[in-house]
Amino acid sequence: MHKILNIKRIKRIVFVLFCGLPLMAAAQDIHFSQFWLAPISINPANAGFFDGNVRMGAYNRTQWRAITKAYQTMGASVDLPLIKRPSKQDLFGFGVTFDCDQAGDSKYTTIPINLLFSYAHALDSRNNNFLMGGITVGGVQRSWDFSQLTWDDYWQNGMYNPHAVSNETFYGQNYFYADVGFGLQWFYQPGFLDFYQVGFSLYHLNRPKITMLKDDRIRLPMKWTVHAITSVEVHPDIAIVPALYISIQGIYREFLLGASYSHTLPIDVKGFRNKANIGLFYRWKDAIYFSAGMEWRRLTFGISYDFNVSKLTPASNGRGGVELIVSYIIKKERYVRRKVPPCAIFN
Repeated sequence: MHKILNIKRIKRIVFVLFCGLPLMAAAQDIHFSQFWLAPISINPANAGFFDGNVRMGAYNRTQWRAITKAYQTMGASVDLPLIKRPSKQDLFGFGVTFDCDQAGDSKYTTIPINLLFSYAHALDSRNNNFLMGGITVGGVQRSWDFSQLTWDDYWQNGMYNPHAVSNETFYGQNYFYADVGFGLQWFYQPGFLDFYQVGFSLYHLNRPKITMLKDDRIRLPMKWTVHAITSVEVHPDIAIVPALYISIQGIYREFLLGASYSHTLPIDVKGFRNKANIGLFYRWKDAIYFSAGMEWRRLTFGISYDFNVSKLTPASNGRGGVELIVSYIIKKERYVRRKVPPCAIFN
């Protein structure tokens, strides 16, 4: 026999749910397993910092399909260098990101659109040592569909009636807020397979209101991240690439650690040295995941799969999420006489 829920209990649940939206939103800030393949999404200082004219990217992530309606995250980005100094390879960069995250039966949807501006300063005349900074400004639209939810009012005389009218009321089904962040990064590449990269970013500087209860006290906590990646050559064609990512937002913590094996292939007919890689990573108290990918000419793609190892394992059966990231760089070849030392990034 179905259990009839007490209406007061339901309202308490709803109250806790909405008061907890900032924390749940913090936990659901868009994040990546393969964070190194989404450079401008984790740090605006990366905008325009690549060898080429335009970089386009897209990704898709699906998780928790084994438990409930899958959390679906997708998005796209484009960035480019705007201005380069002739003597040193300093540059101003620009980028745009568009994301869409949807979760649960209510189709709770978050759509952020951000503009990114960056500046990279060469620290030496060899143009392989850079200090970069960037800012991101944008807006976020959030919405949900409460018609997809069920309430205590649907239970009448011990029977469930999906056509019954609910007495629950809400102030709206969508809201919009502005968002601001910034990032800093250091990058040094002494050789073809050797590089060092350390970055810091801080998001939600303006602590935007995120509530459908019109309560100014409910605000999005600031989120700060630290990421570090290094590539160590162990053979002329082989490198080990350790990576670290730390994110803190309110009471939530995310800690990723692992490494990839990268193998550089022989030069192809077009003159490119393509790479293949495979990696193993651990997200603290959450998941172990594998990644695999390839840099083929100017196309980069990667795929990863999370195996859940948290306390949710009995429900998830170890199944986590699959993530696919693709990017492509457009570069207009120019044949000019070189007047400055070769640059590992912009040669």
